[in-house]
Amino acid sequence: MKKTTLLLLSSAFLLLGGCANNSNDSQSENETTSASVSQSSASKSTSSTRSTTTAKTVNSDEETALLSSTWQFDKFTVHQIEAEIDDGQLEVKVEWQPNTEKRASFSNFGEVKVTQGDQTLRTVERDDDFDADETVRDLDLTYAYHNKTNPVKIQIKTPDGQSHSVSFKLQ
Repeated sequence: MKKTTLLLLSSAFLLLGGCANNSNDSQSENETTSASVSQSSASKSTSSTRSTTTAKTVNSDEETALLSSTWQFDKFTVHQIEAEIDDGQLEVKVEWQPNTEKRASFSNFGEVKVTQGDQTLRTVERDDDFDADETVRDLDLTYAYHNKTNPVKIQIKTPDGQSHSVSFKLQ
């Protein structure tokens, strides 16, 4: 039941995010977005980086959705990233969907890097299990954060150089 609800919510976010991107290029009042795209034509490879800084704050025991639109990569799509503080640790859930290989884990497509300040946070737990019939999958990660003063950055990058990131505050 919970997975069905999450799937429906993810689909709604995807639909609304797609409509918002096509019909309105203005930024929401609660979110400041900065993006930089760099392209390299060396040997026909393309590298792009996109960063989003949100005014969102992640609280204790309350999941916070961090993306206002999906992140498209060549081989997969990230529909949503949610974060919450639980028992003194940062829990991150990445809702993603493979575009190609259906029976592969997230680590076959990309890497999640979480930093606070200039330090990479230590991974406490990683759950990358999936059912073969799932369309949208959950990657559950738990990190030991350093403090609630410095913002946290979640970056997803691929072996071919594509990268998206989002930053937020802890409270």
